[in-house]
Amino acid sequence: MPALWRLTRTDHARRVYETLKRVGITGTRMYQYIADPTDGRGAGNDADGVRFETRTREDVGNEYGAFAELLPEERVICALDDETIVGYLFVSLDTRHRIHPLEETLRFDGGYVRRVFVQPDYRNRGIATALVSRAREWAADRDATAAHALVARDNKPSRWLFEANGFEAVHEHVYYRVGPLSHRSIEQLGAEGSSQYPYIRI
Repeated sequence: MPALWRLTRTDHARRVYETLKRVGITGTRMYQYIADPTDGRGAGNDADGVRFETRTREDVGNEYGAFAELLPEERVICALDDETIVGYLFVSLDTRHRIHPLEETLRFDGGYVRRVFVQPDYRNRGIATALVSRAREWAADRDATAAHALVARDNKPSRWLFEANGFEAVHEHVYYRVGPLSHRSIEQLGAEGSSQYPYIRI
């Protein structure tokens, strides 16, 4: 099966991916990353020229289309230049999420980080790293013993981002579907002690 999840990297390719999905062809491989938010392995939460705020769904408005998918229990950690949001991520605690590429719902005990984004003009300034570090702190402040993220296996920049903040890949989620036929598996990766952080299907 070709690596169809790579088609989500650009707008044009995403349209191809959605067309294939509509006719019943889809596939993805995702790493589940997990960190202990209290272990002090965060990469630091400062970035030059921006400040950070944690906001609710009601606070962020509609500056970005992605904000429309925020769940009521999620928070947005925003990077701001003056009053303009130039980067953000979503974070939640002890919640369940529909993971669309995997076509299933998973529950995450502890923090769950998703939708990390930084405007192109603000990249390579440590903003994404600082956002993830702040998400770790947000989870730790709420007594979470784990923080989770799902990253496509081929998305090396995102994998490096989470690894820089002390996250380890502990499971690989594999899912393919061609019409009525599908294959789904979850493989434990080599991280020692990863079994203490099980995934939970709903």
